[in-house]
Amino acid sequence: MASSETIKHSGIISEVSGKTVKVRITPEAACGSCRARGSCSIGDKEEKIIEVYTSPDETYKTGEEIIVVLEQSLGLKALGLGYIAPFIILLAVLVTLTSLGMNEGTAGVISLLSLAPWYAGLSFFKERLKKGFSFRLQKM
Repeated sequence: MASSETIKHSGIISEVSGKTVKVRITPEAACGSCRARGSCSIGDKEEKIIEVYTSPDETYKTGEEIIVVLEQSLGLKALGLGYIAPFIILLAVLVTLTSLGMNEGTAGVISLLSLAPWYAGLSFFKERLKKGFSFRLQKM
């Protein structure tokens, strides 16, 4: 992976089970000025629980303070998969159907329904995507 900036948040381990660690993250005051705050759901005002896959040789304990790291480029990839690609699909179907002379209301409904296969595909590949968008942990 090409080197890129990282997004870091401190958190506390709330649960350790097998290869997964659940980390409770409380947003910090710095989130308001972060450049990635638009694509980072961690910057909301409430606590988040993040599931992190770890390697078997790493050991963590419940209550341990930790830093959660995500490559900024992965946040942009998530933005593309969740918002930009569906927008392009919606727009392409809408423009195609209206240019073929279909009623605008019907074309709009069909355009919205055309997103169902996209989101069904994302749901189907959820486990694979989770591993691709995995966070890393750093000890403090």
